Amino acid sequence: MATNSGAERFTIRPYLPKDRERLREICLATATPRVYEDPKLAEWILLMYNDYYTASESGHCFVAAAENDEAVGYVISAPSFRRYRLKFLPLLPRVAKLSKSAAKHWMFRLCEKTFAKEYPAHLHIDIFPAYHRLGLGSRLMDALMAHLKDIGVRGVMLGCGAKNTGGNAFYEAYGFTCLSRTADTVLWGMKLK
Repeated sequence: MATNSGAERFTIRPYLPKDRERLREICLATATPRVYEDPKLAEWILLMYNDYYTASESGHCFVAAAENDEAVGYVISAPSFRRYRLKFLPLLPRVAKLSKSAAKHWMFRLCEKTFAKEYPAHLHIDIFPAYHRLGLGSRLMDALMAHLKDIGVRGVMLGCGAKNTGGNAFYEAYGFTCLSRTADTVLWGMKLK
């Protein structure tokens, strides 16, 4: 996928502990606007789509950093669905306490188990809206895909909201294949070997 001019001002680098709070800001800024009205929803979003990865899978996370080395976007990943599931299960009571629908959403992850043999890794990618259309998404994905290939991962998957037309168009253009579709979510996969 071609990148737009301006992307060269940014560095794609591995996640560092100093990035933690900034990644949390990006995560919330790219989530549903309701997160600012509901602290429980914000806590759930952070737990599900950020904190677990920066705490437990930090070696598989990359950031797009501006000239001041401050993150403006990230891609985070768990390379083994089995390991992710085992590590995340103890957090489920906390997820359920925050939101019953959130716990049901995590159950979608169990549906991914159907595809986990061919696509054992999964990822999340978020970029501050002001930095969209600079090619940073492709560069972040390139860094993660190279890393996953280097460590022997055979495939990667991700879920995207069915109504997120921009996100779904990006994944399709990047080379992902639709594995499953529901009214709410599209599950994308890419083989790496």
